[in-house]
Amino acid sequence: MVLSTVYPQVLSASALNKTIFVVGGKDYIVNNSLYQMAEAPYLAGGRVLIPYKEAAAALGIDEKNILWDSQMKTIEIHSANSGLKFTVDEKVFYVNGEPQQMDVAPVSRDGQIFLPVKWPAEALGYAVAWEAKSLSILIGPPGELPLWKPLPTAELNDNVRALEFSGDSLYAINKISSSSIAFVGEYANVFNAGVAARYADGFILEANEVFSFDKVVGERSTKRGYIAGYDILDNLTIGGGVCRTSTLLYQAARGAGLEIIERHPHYLPVHYTPVGTDASVNWGTMDLRFRNNLNSSILIKAGLEERKEDRRLWTEFWENKPLPKVKVAVLRKEPGENYRDNLESVQLTAVIKDGTFYVSLEQLSDLLNLPLEIREIDGLQYAVLGLNNTQSVRCIANNNNAVVNNNEFQLASPPFWLPECNCKFWISLQDWAKIIGADVCWSGDTEPMALLNLSGEKYRIRQNVEDKDCQPGVAPVQAALGMMVDPDNPQ
Repeated sequence: MVLSTVYPQVLSASALNKTIFVVGGKDYIVNNSLYQMAEAPYLAGGRVLIPYKEAAAALGIDEKNILWDSQMKTIEIHSANSGLKFTVDEKVFYVNGEPQQMDVAPVSRDGQIFLPVKWPAEALGYAVAWEAKSLSILIGPPGELPLWKPLPTAELNDNVRALEFSGDSLYAINKISSSSIAFVGEYANVFNAGVAARYADGFILEANEVFSFDKVVGERSTKRGYIAGYDILDNLTIGGGVCRTSTLLYQAARGAGLEIIERHPHYLPVHYTPVGTDASVNWGTMDLRFRNNLNSSILIKAGLEERKEDRRLWTEFWENKPLPKVKVAVLRKEPGENYRDNLESVQLTAVIKDGTFYVSLEQLSDLLNLPLEIREIDGLQYAVLGLNNTQSVRCIANNNNAVVNNNEFQLASPPFWLPECNCKFWISLQDWAKIIGADVCWSGDTEPMALLNLSGEKYRIRQNVEDKDCQPGVAPVQAALGMMVDPDNPQ
């Protein structure tokens, strides 16, 4: 699925959209549907500047009625009743040919043209207001401005399922390399390669451990299931053909970046792989050995697929990465002087994967009383979480593209699937907060390390003296909740 720009539906001349833009965020809401823009709005001179195409589209203007003249550096916006004209770096704009004065001019920045959205909105009959708590500008019909608040409005559910899993820890299993070879005929040699693959299949190579083909696959003998096959010199030998398996393991080890300790090329080129990518083995004299130089264990999968005369020998290396668990506090009330006094009694459990905090859709469904459907079809995992009677979030594991309220939405981090846990479908905490209009704060290196802020009050992270963004997953997490941002009244 290719993510394309989607603009809000154009309304009739008598209807006005309800829109929320958030300073610093690329996501915006039009009539309760979520959209994304290329560049985030920003504050300048006490006004909110927004990319002109998204601003005009959110105000109900058809794309064909939004005109940019690159030579004159002018923007024209045409509705059924009004024609607006703006010029980059000029504070005078025109409404139906009549000049009007702005206090901030349109700007060219980072390849985008930004408009101070207050002026085109009011010229088209909209009311405009600034919501300081969430750093949001609200645009709508006079007397009917949208309300900024996180999506869930029902009471929170304290009965959130606890994580259940086998073993002492949770692990994310990621495929880090693979290789395969297709064969036609060559029954005996490919048969032996399949026997060797079965011995390698399921082997777990711990961190810093050395894999030895001879030790794992063992001696090639009839007792171990091998038959006579041909070696590189066309001599019949028990186990002839296992070099196909050692070759695939060598290729997968190289693909995973493992340290190759011992590898031997064949005396002559082989037909099934390019020169330099093969690995010859001979029991007791030539071995294939490589070291797991990663910080986590590797699961080796291997096998032989047979369909009539066609056979496919394959191997895959999967990394088992432990997933640290952390608690996520939930804030629904206004934080007051000490937000910790107003936290909900219920907490979520997050895991840290690749430096990102993830929460399960199952726990979110419990917490917010939202219907959840999860399906696994043809090896792909799908999830649909209902937000209300008309809105939903649809996503696929290991895919950054989601669908929110029937619009394509780009996730910052792909969801993932955790089959060994009762909570199987996991989504980035920050992505989830964006979708529902909430906020996430990082509370330092003590539990709970993260805060899902449903209060509607926007926070800025304070680290040392400066206010700055803090990325989760950096160990130790040294951010602390700072003061609430409450600037003057920009629009």
